[in-house]
Amino acid sequence: MEIVGSMASTLAAEEVQRSLIHPIRRSVSRVFNYSRNVKSLETLMEELSDKKTRVQHSVDEAKNKTEEIEEDVVKWLASVDAITEEADRVLEDKDKAKKRCFMGLFPNLMTRYRVSTEIESIEEKAVKISLRGEFNRVSYPPARRGIGDRSVKDYEDFESRRHVLYEILDALKDNDVNLVGVYGMPGVGKTTIVKKVAEKVKANRIFDVVVLAVVSKTPNLRRIQGEIADGLGFKFEAETDRGRAERLRERLERETKVLVILDDIWERLELDDVGIPSGSDNRGCKILMTSRDRNALYRGMDTKKLFHLQDLLENEAWNLFKNMAGDAIKNPDLKPVAVKVAKRCAGLPIYLVTVASALKDGDLSEWKDALERLKRFDKDEINSPVNSALELSYISLKGEEIKLVFLLCGQLIPHYIPIHDLLKYTVGLGLFKHISTLDEARHRLNKLVNDLIACCLLEGGADGIVKMHDVLHSFAASKDHRVFTSSSGTVLREWPAKDMLAQYSAISLLGCKISELPEVLNCPKMESFILYNVDPSLKIPDCLFKGTKTLQLMDMSDVQLPTLPSSLQFLEKLQTLCLDRCGLGDIALIGELKMLKVLSLMGSNIDRLPREIGQLTRLQLLDLRNNPMLEIIPPNVLSCLTQLEDLYMENSFLQWGVEGLDDRRNNASLAELKDLPKLSTLYLHITDPMILPKDFFSKKLERFNILIGEGWEWSSKRETSTIMKLKISASIQSEEGIQLLLKRTEDLHLDGLEGVKSVSYELDGQGFPSLKHLHIQNSLEIRYIIDSTMLSPIVDFPFLISLSLDNMNKLEKICNGQPVAESFSKLRILKVKSCPMLKNLFSLHMERGLLQLEEINIIDCEIMEVIVAEESGGGADEDEAIKLTQLRTLTLECLPQFTSVSSKSNAASISQTRPEPLITDVRSNEIASDTRLRTPMTLFNKKIEVPNLEDLKLSSIEVEKIWPDQPGELSCWFVRLTSLIVEGCRNLKYLFTTSMVESLAQLKRLELCDCVSMEEIIIKNGLGEEENVRGMMLPKLEFLKLKGLPNLTRFCTGHLIQCCFLQELWIEDCPGLKTFISNSLSTDAVANNQFGETNSTLFDEKVAFSNIEKLRIVGMDNLNMIWHTEFHSDSFCKLKILQVKQGNKLLNIFPPNMLRSFQNLEHLEVGDCASLEEVFDLRSLMNEKESYVVTAFKLKNMNLQKMKKVWNTNPHGILSFQNLHLVNAWNCPSLKSLFPASVALGLPQLEELKLCSCGVEEIVAEEERLGEAPKFVFPKTSSFILWDLPKLKSFYPGRHTSEWPVLKKIDVFHCNEVPVFDPELQSTQRSAGIQVQQPIFSFEKAIPNLEELSLDVKDAVKVCQGQFSADLFHKVRVLTLRCFDDASAEFPFGILHRFQNMEKLVVTCGYLKELFPCQLVDEEEHTLARIRCLELCNFPNLEKIWNQDLRVDQLLQNLETLDVTSCGSLINLAPSASTFGNLTALHVRDCKALKYLVTSSTARSLVQLSVMSIKECKMIPLSDRSNCDKLSKDEDFFPGNLEHTKAAESMAIRRKGQRTLERRP
Repeated sequence: MEIVGSMASTLAAEEVQRSLIHPIRRSVSRVFNYSRNVKSLETLMEELSDKKTRVQHSVDEAKNKTEEIEEDVVKWLASVDAITEEADRVLEDKDKAKKRCFMGLFPNLMTRYRVSTEIESIEEKAVKISLRGEFNRVSYPPARRGIGDRSVKDYEDFESRRHVLYEILDALKDNDVNLVGVYGMPGVGKTTIVKKVAEKVKANRIFDVVVLAVVSKTPNLRRIQGEIADGLGFKFEAETDRGRAERLRERLERETKVLVILDDIWERLELDDVGIPSGSDNRGCKILMTSRDRNALYRGMDTKKLFHLQDLLENEAWNLFKNMAGDAIKNPDLKPVAVKVAKRCAGLPIYLVTVASALKDGDLSEWKDALERLKRFDKDEINSPVNSALELSYISLKGEEIKLVFLLCGQLIPHYIPIHDLLKYTVGLGLFKHISTLDEARHRLNKLVNDLIACCLLEGGADGIVKMHDVLHSFAASKDHRVFTSSSGTVLREWPAKDMLAQYSAISLLGCKISELPEVLNCPKMESFILYNVDPSLKIPDCLFKGTKTLQLMDMSDVQLPTLPSSLQFLEKLQTLCLDRCGLGDIALIGELKMLKVLSLMGSNIDRLPREIGQLTRLQLLDLRNNPMLEIIPPNVLSCLTQLEDLYMENSFLQWGVEGLDDRRNNASLAELKDLPKLSTLYLHITDPMILPKDFFSKKLERFNILIGEGWEWSSKRETSTIMKLKISASIQSEEGIQLLLKRTEDLHLDGLEGVKSVSYELDGQGFPSLKHLHIQNSLEIRYIIDSTMLSPIVDFPFLISLSLDNMNKLEKICNGQPVAESFSKLRILKVKSCPMLKNLFSLHMERGLLQLEEINIIDCEIMEVIVAEESGGGADEDEAIKLTQLRTLTLECLPQFTSVSSKSNAASISQTRPEPLITDVRSNEIASDTRLRTPMTLFNKKIEVPNLEDLKLSSIEVEKIWPDQPGELSCWFVRLTSLIVEGCRNLKYLFTTSMVESLAQLKRLELCDCVSMEEIIIKNGLGEEENVRGMMLPKLEFLKLKGLPNLTRFCTGHLIQCCFLQELWIEDCPGLKTFISNSLSTDAVANNQFGETNSTLFDEKVAFSNIEKLRIVGMDNLNMIWHTEFHSDSFCKLKILQVKQGNKLLNIFPPNMLRSFQNLEHLEVGDCASLEEVFDLRSLMNEKESYVVTAFKLKNMNLQKMKKVWNTNPHGILSFQNLHLVNAWNCPSLKSLFPASVALGLPQLEELKLCSCGVEEIVAEEERLGEAPKFVFPKTSSFILWDLPKLKSFYPGRHTSEWPVLKKIDVFHCNEVPVFDPELQSTQRSAGIQVQQPIFSFEKAIPNLEELSLDVKDAVKVCQGQFSADLFHKVRVLTLRCFDDASAEFPFGILHRFQNMEKLVVTCGYLKELFPCQLVDEEEHTLARIRCLELCNFPNLEKIWNQDLRVDQLLQNLETLDVTSCGSLINLAPSASTFGNLTALHVRDCKALKYLVTSSTARSLVQLSVMSIKECKMIPLSDRSNCDKLSKDEDFFPGNLEHTKAAESMAIRRKGQRTLERRP
């Protein structure tokens, strides 16, 4: 116990010492060791500062190397700064500790204690910080920073770019794609878009690293490697190129997902030499390349996934341009010039940015000067960025020939360059060396054109047409100063000086206006002369070509050449002569041009090929296309052209003679063509197959377009080079030559084929190995296209692209039996129409033949049930679906028995995916109960997959459902659907379920028409109110049309539906649709009015259409209101066009309190709304207590029909309609006035006012507040039309004045209660104080600028009597005279000399028997001589237009258009001796008494006639032949098929441009 007690005492003493003694000792030591503590801290902080300095030096050095500082170093430096600041604060208190207390007797112990305590704490922290300050390194190299880490500066997200951008992204996501290429012309933005791709793939984590290297025309391997390495944060240690490549490859292969962008590739770059892994062995590295040469990517780099980046759309280009040009272009004087400048930049971003930046804030003079420089493509600052880029592309072209072809394109119309014309020109100029035949030249030209297209220096087009970008065209035209060019639309006022002309090697005048050609072109060096004429009056001087003896190429198109200029005989070197669309007479002189290789007379209205053409023994190409009047080719002319390779007779000569049948024949025979040993191209129509010579067709034909039989039409499409259209008997089709061509034909049309039941088996036992397009029509015997049961297996139609079958009454199957797998393997387009025995298109056996299908079109097949049918015994896998992965378009029309795309519906498996029935309301319950009894077959099922379907049209088919209610995996097959049209499907009750509509995110167009059972568009497919449709629906829908849906009650059930992209909405003839979106109330309950009578409102707060611009509502008789008084704030605010018609219960158009929401409306049309009192209800706005600022409507056009009022009160102070451009009201018998006075006083933009058949008493209603004599000014009104206003008494009821400074047209008709004009007599009476009814116009103020005037006989007499000043009509170009109702009335000839500049005279309505008498005074004759257009209408008694003795040819020498309508007694159009040398258009309608149009002599004078139409006339000869010696003389002008014209037919002869014969009902 003592020991224990002793131990306890010891422990207690130690505890007392620890608890009391030690703290006291520490405290005392802090006070007495104060100075030592301060010194210790100062020393420690000095050492820490030195250490920090050393570390900071290392940090600064690292930063200079752009290295990143280690995070612990940064934190250590910050902690040093913090502890130093704390130490400094404590040390500042040491002076306070020196102060003494108790009158200086003792030190300040408390301060010393506090400071010492803080020093100990700081020292402890500082020691720890100092120990952490030992760093092996303070920095590290910067992390790799690819180009995708920062946003692309100034990138504009244009729609045309967005599409390409996302396609590139999709390609980069594809695991099977390693190489992706983007190509386009210089400056189009290739680099910019791939940088944007880099940004997107980094942001979306598609790639971890993106690096870019510029390759350039002269690639530097080490620089390319260095740029990639920099992007990877990687430094090379190896010195050799090979070693660097190996290290770079190793570094790239370590990355999981890396994108390498190689910009500006010109030719093949060996990726291995650079060190870029490629191929299937490295999927982690993908390569995106850009080039201005497609071949560099496709051939050089073996890139299969290519994207063509084209120039910006016009609106995109303008937006980019104006953003760069600044606010200056908002100036109304400068903006039109800026628009022209922007167009000159032709959509090239680099050009747009360069030019806009250079002209930013420039004045008008700078902009105009720039425009002229752009036109000339001067090599100055403004053009230099583009010019240098194009120059590099030009000099990089390999070979002189391709450069010459490029420059030649610069002499032609840029947007229309037929390769066929290029062939003619290159042969004429001899551009290709060491080539002697046309065929060799064609192949060389095609190769060079393809290379230019690949280089993006030309743009490929359809039907053998290429284009050249405007900027490239300007560049090419500027390259050769020896070429004189003038482009379309310009005016060539004077020719260059003689010394300059002498230097030119080529002249190219492309559609410019030429005042006149020189008498002699002194151009001793000229090789090419191209004239595309636009002025039919241009004369070609006879000696024009005397000074151009070196000319090799001449193209003069659209000129009148009754005789060829004699100076042609001097052109001894001429090799190409093109006289296309010319009015040619005698062309025998061409026979003197012995060196001619190419002769083109396309569309030149020749009727005879002269015998002298046979002298052109060097001729290789003869083009006689579009000469339907060519009837004579003398015998043995064609056979003399022994070098001829190409003969084109499309839409031309048909009158072939028969060899041996008539030795005195006047025409060439087909047998002559057999004597042409080099003929390899033939375009020909043989209407009578019986005249075909034996062995006419031979193997030497390489290109042909041959029509045999009546009824064929020529097509302008040129997809293939070998085309045959046959309507022949079985005996002829078996002829050896026909069989020979059939095997080589790529495009085959067969009509009325006889004696054939199986096409492939009986027409070509080899399966048509070359055929690409097959069209068969009007066959009564064909049962199968392929019959695999008839012969040993062969591949049928292995390269067929399109198959069209029309009106084949006995066709049972396209393929009978199981064909060889490769049959139809390339088929992309299938069209079937009017095949009443066809039940399906294909069987499951033909799966491989369907894989490439892109379009299926089935119309009017009575028993068609499915597209793909299952057949027993085929051995096909019933569970495996057919995947039509390429199908883009599917059209099914008029198929009454059609049930499904496949006969295997998989209904059981579909029903298993359906967890619950549809029970959205009472109607849906009915659907569900029906479903329990019978599951309707859906149009689409799991047997056929169409994952890329874009366009779907269903018309008049009897399906009850298009897709399953719970589509399951089917929904992913329609994610690309952009257009859906459903018409006449009477069994459809709804279109989508909510599950299905979710998959249609790409749908842009939806049309539903004439589906009589349709009750709702989208129905719910789940239980509970929470399942209502809500939020974004059909997010990309742009167009929605609902028409002819009598049972439709709503679009869907929902709370808030948003279609943010919807721009146009049509709702027509849907009488049951009273609200667009409804709540979940039962439709039957609403229909039975169980919830009380309420006004039906189409749109309310549940509809959010924020971007809709066009709205059409027609035939909605049960609708009370279009908009609820409160609708969604974002809806309809951008509405521009509103059309409301046939709404008999409609109470208003706009909710009064929401009227200002429609201030962007520009076009308004309202009509046939019986209950509608007014268009604008302003009374409610007037009653509102709150004051509003006047809202200016943007309304420009207003069309009203059967309206009572436009406004129910004066809108003054509420709304302004100052933007109105057009007001048109018709058939409004209750409308008393059109405008309130305040509106009429504020119409500065009104351009046209038209009132027809209305009860209007005054146009402007009287308003007391205006006081006396208000002044109405219409500064922009140019057209004023008043028709059939029997109650109209005044423009404004009280005294007033009106001004119409730019009025150009006045047409007042049947407004008998008000004087139209203010003649001098009435002016005198008013000035004398006599009360006279104020007319609509004051002549002196309204007429001086008038160009079109309509007068009735009463006003015409006043003009004749001189009641108006003689100079009031000096600008009138068009005069209409009407209302000759008095049987004794005569044409007021005295009026003619008052209109000295009249060009068009319209005479209508009356009982005149003869229009022009025998004699006219000189002034009247001079006026008639200026008339270019004469129209006569509605003269039932008119027998003659002019008397037999009248000199019509002198009086109407400039007449170009004659239009005669409803002249039932008219016998002919002109006296026998009349000539109309300038008449270009003749229209006759409803003249049933006509015996003939004109005499034969008059017919011969119609050399300029280009259009003639005859409608609703009895059978008439076109000319009187009573005085003709030979009938054929008349037929030389009028084609035989115009000889007899039935009533209600229209014909047109076109002799310029495209001369075609038209017949329209």
